[in-house]
Amino acid sequence: MDRSSTVHPDENAATRLPGDIASLRFARRKESWVAEAFGRFYKIVRKGDDPLRDLCEPECIQTALREYTDMRFLHGISERACRPERIEQACIVYPLLSGPDMRTLLMDADAHRQHRASLGAAMALLARLHHPEGKSAAYPAKDYRRDSFLPPDRDALERMERRERTLVVTGFEARNFRFDQDRAAWFFFDPHHLWLGFPEEDFARFVISLLMIKGRLRSFRPWTDFDRFGLLSTYEDLAPAGLDRKLLNYFLREQLAKRRFHAMQATRHMRAPIRILGRQYTDLYYRGLRRSLGSQEF
Repeated sequence: MDRSSTVHPDENAATRLPGDIASLRFARRKESWVAEAFGRFYKIVRKGDDPLRDLCEPECIQTALREYTDMRFLHGISERACRPERIEQACIVYPLLSGPDMRTLLMDADAHRQHRASLGAAMALLARLHHPEGKSAAYPAKDYRRDSFLPPDRDALERMERRERTLVVTGFEARNFRFDQDRAAWFFFDPHHLWLGFPEEDFARFVISLLMIKGRLRSFRPWTDFDRFGLLSTYEDLAPAGLDRKLLNYFLREQLAKRRFHAMQATRHMRAPIRILGRQYTDLYYRGLRRSLGSQEF
C-alpha cells in the first residue's frame, strides 16, 4: 500500500457512519480507496477526493454492489476467486490476503520458479471460469461489432460466429491476483465487468497485461520473460475447448488498442505545459508495444 497517498477521511462524514469503516485510514488508488485493518481488506469505489463521501455516493454504491455480486458469483465457480465477506454502502470487505500481488512478483527477476507457478495458477483459474455454467446466461452478450476498440474484420467475425461464448472477465489481469501465505494459493479479485464473449479475449488481455508489467513510466521495453505457448498449453489442457489462434492475434491487437485509447484519454487531465509531452510519450510507448506484438502472436 502506498502510505504517501494515505487520506484522513472527513471527520464530519465519519460521525454519520456506523461500524469500523469510519475509523480507517484509506490510501488513494486510481479507481478505489483501500485500507487494511482487523484482518480485513477494505475497498471503497473512488469517484472524488474523500473516501467517506464516496462511501455514500449512489454511483459508487452501485459499482460496489456489482463487484460484490460478481465476485460472489465467480467464487461459486472457483474458490480461487476471492470471496467478499460483506458490503457496506460503497465499501466491499474482503479477507486480508498476505501477498505479494502477482505484478510485484513478476517484476522480481530472480523469482523464475515462482513466475511459472503463479502464471500456471492464473491459467488454471481462467480455464475453470470458461467452463459452461448455467447461471452465466444471466450476463449480457457483448456485441463485438460495436463494442470493440479495433473493429473485427470479416474473417474474425466469421470465426466468432463459429465459437461458443463463455464468461468473459474484463479484470482478468496479472495485477489483480494476490497470494495468500496461509492457504499457499493465488486468488483473483477485481473483476471489472462480466459478460458473455469469447475466451480468446480473456487470454489476450492477460498476455497484454504481462507485456506491460514494468509499466509505461518504468520502461519502454515490454516484459517478455514468459512463455506464451506454455501459458496456452496450460490453459488448453484444462479448458473445455482450444483457442482460435487467429482470434487470439486479433484480440491481442484489440486489447492493446483499448489500453492506448484509455492512456491517451488520461493525458487530458495533465497540466497544460506537460500535456503535449505526455501524449508524445504515450504514443511512442504504444508504438513500441505494437511492434513487439509481431513476436508475440500465435
